[in-house]
Order: sequence, then C-alpha cells, then structure tokens
Amino acid sequence: MPYTTLPDGIRLYYEFTGPEDKPVILQFGGSLFGRQNFGLVNDGFRENFRLLSFDARGYGRSDVPSESYTIEGWADDGAALLDAVGLDRVLVHGTSMGGMIALAFACKYPQRCIAACPDVAFARPDVHRKAIFRFWRRCAETMSWDDFADHVTTQAVGCHHLEKPEGEGTFEMVREITRLNSTFTVRQACLAMERMDLEPLVRTLERPILMTNGTYDMLCPPVLAKSGFSARQIVELKPGLARLQEFPDIGHADLLECPEEAVEIVTAFFHEVLASE
Repeated sequence: MPYTTLPDGIRLYYEFTGPEDKPVILQFGGSLFGRQNFGLVNDGFRENFRLLSFDARGYGRSDVPSESYTIEGWADDGAALLDAVGLDRVLVHGTSMGGMIALAFACKYPQRCIAACPDVAFARPDVHRKAIFRFWRRCAETMSWDDFADHVTTQAVGCHHLEKPEGEGTFEMVREITRLNSTFTVRQACLAMERMDLEPLVRTLERPILMTNGTYDMLCPPVLAKSGFSARQIVELKPGLARLQEFPDIGHADLLECPEEAVEIVTAFFHEVLASE
C-alpha cells in the first residue's frame, strides 16, 4: 500500500486510480467521510481523469497526531503530498470540509492548482453553522457513534432523497463510514471549521474555482447569515474567477443525492479550464 512521509514526520496513505495519461484530480474528503466521500462519483470521474485520493492526517490509514488540526494545515499537507508523488500542478476537488480545504489550497498554492471545485463549502461559518459544529463535537463525545451518525444524516442528506429507492440504506452506510473515525479527529475537524476564516485568503484568489452548493443545504448553504462568508459572497468578490452552481431541491450531499449531475458539471468545468490553458 502506498504511503509517504511528510516533512514533519506524518505518514499519509494515498491511492492513484484512473488512466495514467489523464489530468490528475487531487481529492479532499469531508470531516466525517474522509476519502470515502467520493465513492459514488469516482467511476464517473475516472472516465476523464486520474484521481489522487488520500487519507488526510487524522483519518483512515494515515497517522493521527495529537495536535490541533486546521483547514489551512490540511491544505499544506495536500501540497506536500504533491511534492512526494512528483506532481507539479493538479485539478482540485473537495467536498464539505474538504471543499473548504480545496478553497484554501487554491488560494495558498495557485502555482500548484489548475482549477478547483470547492463543493458544498464556504469561507467562514456564521453563528448558526458554528453552533452546528459545536453540537457535533458534543455529540461525538457523548452519544453512540450510530446515534451521532443518524443525527448527521438527517442534517446532511435531503429529506426527499431519504425516501427515494436510491436513498434506502443511507443511514446504515453513514453509520458504517463514521465508525472509521476517532472521537479526537471528529472533535478537531469541528473545531477547525468553527474557527475557520478563509476570507483573507479568498481575497488573494488567482485560479478559477467552481463553488457547488445545494439550495436546501442546511450545513453549507450558498447564502449565510451576516457573520459568515458564503459561496455567493466568494463569487461576488471574485466574479472573473469564481462561479456558483446550485443543485436545486437537494441538501448537503450532492455526491450522494445527484452523483451523475455532479460528475457532469465538475467535469465540464475542469475541461473548460484545461482547454483555456
């Protein structure tokens, strides 16, 4: 199994899949799903891209150091991984917390980023979202994992999807994947999102990005309250570089609720940017 050791000694697990002659997408997973977030879309993306998937520090087969984690720190790890595998520039796709990391990566490492899709993400949480993440921390520390997973499912997955045939088994799937996490890592992920403020970084954005958000997403909606900095504000701040694609009638989990459409939209965006290079 492929591992690399970062300059600070942390060992990361990673995987390459897809055609070797295709452009590479670096994937950043979410706070509870990690790289498993992309399970329903990877086959679709592999038709056009080579995928670099990895367990971020704190997740899966990678090391779990006892330290404070940050969104910018996880972005730094992504850049260090590119160094380790010998890649110069890549496309970047991150979802949920991974979308926040993808946004930070695009801003911090414009020379390494061809284009990025921060999926269901924002640059700074508002009071409402901070409260959600704070409650998640307490749930992870006091509830059973299955009860915590069910709570997250009701917030992350649209209610209509849960009652569709393709939504059957969603609660069980989320329970299984969340059990892979440690309480420590979940707590650190929630703290990282609570404390995050990427607005100063976004003001330095140089590379094209596509923000993708569900209209009825209660976790990372395209519009936040006054204290937050939302996807729509990012697009208004950087109209020549950033654009917003809203998925109507879904919640937070577009890669689960409408995976084919998500693949199509992101693929078209990446191909458009590549054609202009």
